[in-house]
Amino acid sequence: MKSARWLLLALLVLAVVVPRSLAGGTGPTDAMSLLHVRIVRLSFVQGEVAVRQSGAAAWSAGAVNTPLQEGFSVATAANSVAEIEFEGGSTARLGQDSQIDLKELALTQQGDRINELTLSKGYATFHFTPEHHDQNVIDASGLKMTIHGQAEFRTNLDNDALRLEVFKGQVETLSDGKTEVVGDNRVLTYDPNAVAALNVTQGIQPDGWDKWAQARDTQAVLARNDSSAVLSHSLYGWSDLDTYGAWGSFPGYGDGWAPYEPAGWSPYSAGQWDYYPGWGFTWVSAEPWGWLPYHNGAWNYDASMGWFWMPGSLDSWSPALVNWYQGPGWVGWAPVGSGGGACRITAAGCLQAVAPGTLARGVPLRPGGTAFVHLTPTSAGAQIDPPHLRSTASGRPVAVLGPPIDLRRLAPNQASPSPHLAPSSVVMGREVSPTTFLHHGFLSGPRVIHAPLGRTLGGTVPTVMSRNGDISINPSYRGAPRTVAGSGGPGNPSMRRDAPARRPIMLAHGGGAARASMSGAAVDSRVSAGPSPAASRDVMSSAPLASPNAASGSGARTGGAARVSAGPGARR
Repeated sequence: MKSARWLLLALLVLAVVVPRSLAGGTGPTDAMSLLHVRIVRLSFVQGEVAVRQSGAAAWSAGAVNTPLQEGFSVATAANSVAEIEFEGGSTARLGQDSQIDLKELALTQQGDRINELTLSKGYATFHFTPEHHDQNVIDASGLKMTIHGQAEFRTNLDNDALRLEVFKGQVETLSDGKTEVVGDNRVLTYDPNAVAALNVTQGIQPDGWDKWAQARDTQAVLARNDSSAVLSHSLYGWSDLDTYGAWGSFPGYGDGWAPYEPAGWSPYSAGQWDYYPGWGFTWVSAEPWGWLPYHNGAWNYDASMGWFWMPGSLDSWSPALVNWYQGPGWVGWAPVGSGGGACRITAAGCLQAVAPGTLARGVPLRPGGTAFVHLTPTSAGAQIDPPHLRSTASGRPVAVLGPPIDLRRLAPNQASPSPHLAPSSVVMGREVSPTTFLHHGFLSGPRVIHAPLGRTLGGTVPTVMSRNGDISINPSYRGAPRTVAGSGGPGNPSMRRDAPARRPIMLAHGGGAARASMSGAAVDSRVSAGPSPAASRDVMSSAPLASPNAASGSGARTGGAARVSAGPGARR
């Protein structure tokens, strides 16, 4: 019954077709053929960042991994920056005292994406890597900027005056019927109040912000090349997995990924529950890697190997992959395992529980925090349907997108010493010294430093880190002891016997002899061995994420990984 309800919700969401505005359209696409169901994410947050839902007056504190939809706005305070990542890996990086509005996030019936963004104030750097016939448009101060092909550029808005710097690619600008194409290393200045509104010059002088944006691009590329499991296309959140965890073969389950986290860690324990009308409670992970593993695939737990994630088909998105439970004075959630399996309520690290009112407030949760309710082996409870919030008096569904924030605190700070703030170098969300950002092997070239967030793999398996930053399983670990049901002989069928401890076989980072690939529904268990990284790289196609199929725990599952139907945005 629950699966049928999720399926019905998914079909209703996918069926929503919203006509595009008659003004400011991005192309000749038939307005009635567009789907407005896309999801992008807030992929980096430093300082105070605010998010506003479409049609809402109030702002909420923006957290990393917050899902963003058409009509949302993102704003930054002084000394604060934010990054928005799109499905194909394109990014919009927002500097301090800035605001960007996601005017349109549409999808054509052919799977092409339409992004129309408005820079309301401040400055931002955009890096677009379109696929097929994607359309990208930026509006600022009445100037429309259309991007043709791959491009990276920066826009600075000072009152009504706009400065456009194109680092690579081409940007076509349009104002009052006048078109100007700005190419590599060229600068366009636009002032609607001047007689000569458009002016194009040659030469760009990168500052600290530009170098930081370039470093973010470089890190994403390095993580992609360094990963043990690869895709034939860019996918948001994928490169995070290489930095913060390891891929491996988990006996009895298949190939998957496990994060580097402290001992005793479990999924869905660090983050917050936001409430989106039409989706319900949506998990926003505070972990820098926590995008794909909480919205796709399935989590499994084995005492010998800890928690690990199996990606599934990656062509559908879910608000949260959990089952819900309730008992006297508490409501809780637990990951949905492969095959839709559920763990016992009292199993260690399986179920997280809070007081019912905690969900409605969007309270940030941390492992061991006071917001959690401690359950004992005798705690009573039962599985329930996903909880929901009541609608307002007007009948409109309420939205809880994190703690509220006062927009006045995001007003421009004229005393800021650096108008173009540049954060310190980061490795996929974790700050490090620039001198330790990369290390260079004699033959391998630059590689990603794998940032340790704890001492275990999946909260159980102990790890060690080499001098160059690589992390691997501690050689002395042989797996936790296990017991399985045995025949026990006549008269004692319930007797249990010891079974060999299981231990994951981890795949090496980089293009070594062991190289897994994505094969549509799961990480391919086939491992190719070759004399060189190029020869051993087995890359296969996989459809990118498309529309929000909210079938949490539903769909046919085979081979230890979720297989769900592709939405209309899946690329063939």
